[in-house]
Amino acid sequence: MQRKSKSGLASVHTIERQRLIADIRKAEQEWNLAEWRFHHALGEDHVDYAIYCLEAAEKKLGMLLRQAKWQWSNPGPIQGGEVTG
Repeated sequence: MQRKSKSGLASVHTIERQRLIADIRKAEQEWNLAEWRFHHALGEDHVDYAIYCLEAAEKKLGMLLRQAKWQWSNPGPIQGGEVTG
């Protein structure tokens, strides 16, 4: 019974990692779009909006990359606020 529980937690942990990878890829696409928008902006308002989008995309991507770095450096699933491994 104990083994099954650990296996289930490992499965959930793997799914969380896959979801994080997908989120990082999506954030990278959003950053690329924001960068394109910045380079093709016409007019002051468009430039301001493009800068806003680019900064937001950079922050989102940075946050997700820090989260991934933490997860990969702490390989065990999280239980009750503690990392096991």
